[in-house]
Amino acid sequence: MSTLRTNAILDASGGTTATVNGIPLRPGVLDPENRIINGAFDFWQRGTSSTAAGFLADRFNNGLSGGTVTTSRQAFSAGDTLGSNNPSFFFRQTVSGQSASSHYAQTTHPIEGVRSYAGQTITLLGWARRSSGSGNAAIDLTQYFGSGGSPSGNVSISPQTLTLTGSWAAFALTFVIPSISGKTIGTNNNDYLTLNLWTSAGSDYNARTNSLGVQTIGVDLWGIHIKQGTHTTAAVDLYRQPELGPELERCQRYYERFDIAGAASYYLGMGMMWATNAGRLVVPYKMQKRAIPSVFVSGTLRFGDGTGIGVVTSFAVDGPSVDTALVYGTFSSGSGTQGRAAQVYTDTTFSLGIDAEL
Repeated sequence: MSTLRTNAILDASGGTTATVNGIPLRPGVLDPENRIINGAFDFWQRGTSSTAAGFLADRFNNGLSGGTVTTSRQAFSAGDTLGSNNPSFFFRQTVSGQSASSHYAQTTHPIEGVRSYAGQTITLLGWARRSSGSGNAAIDLTQYFGSGGSPSGNVSISPQTLTLTGSWAAFALTFVIPSISGKTIGTNNNDYLTLNLWTSAGSDYNARTNSLGVQTIGVDLWGIHIKQGTHTTAAVDLYRQPELGPELERCQRYYERFDIAGAASYYLGMGMMWATNAGRLVVPYKMQKRAIPSVFVSGTLRFGDGTGIGVVTSFAVDGPSVDTALVYGTFSSGSGTQGRAAQVYTDTTFSLGIDAEL
């Protein structure tokens, strides 16, 4: 069998093609240029609506100060299309009540590794619209060199205005990413290039937002992705939303969550009676994490070892690694025999979150 290596696949007119023998080239599989994860907004492991700062749509982190900022998952109607895609969900951020120079609303997407696109020209593409209010959006990027040791300071990349209308429209914004030659990267493995999309910003942020200003607005986004080089909106039509399985795995490298609600006796696996009044359970992650994560546990577990059943409502996590965590639980009732293996299952509600976000 021969191996064919090429820098590009061209159609008959010399342009980059979206298919080979009618088979779409799949972003994230045959499109290594795109390092945006969940740009089609299919995955929302933490919930589908929030007025708080923090991650909601996977890999998109909401920042805010002042007023009311609501981020939510919205559904396309069956048969809706953008380009050659039949998308399921889109991202919406609505802003109201902001007035001060320090007020802002944004969503950011950290791309792992400050080496990403360093010294290159890239184009950010996708679809956007204004769903309510008035105004536009702004986008800038930041090179963050991490922490630990003596890393270089942040480098801000000049903003561009994302012009919005009341209808879905393709956009293409080109940025020149500075070289990192001569820079020092921190030792804590948490450096990144971050994409910042602003939906409202007081005058304190004029330099980063092209003087966007505080706004009352709703902004919708879908199909956010990157191509290397300079491109026009014609390139947006080449986008194909990622396959769900591989894209979920990419999200779970940074965060995964397991929730049980109202389903008693959901079997989790085998644990051990650590004492007559305590048990432990090794939790394997679905995906290896990019770094040692924080692990959050709540709810109720039952440890059954054949001689007794211990009910756990108080948890501690010890020694998480990039692929497993050891969860300890003290029994609120019941007991068992120390050293015995035990079946572990949920009792009504249980939640487990594993967070290695940048």
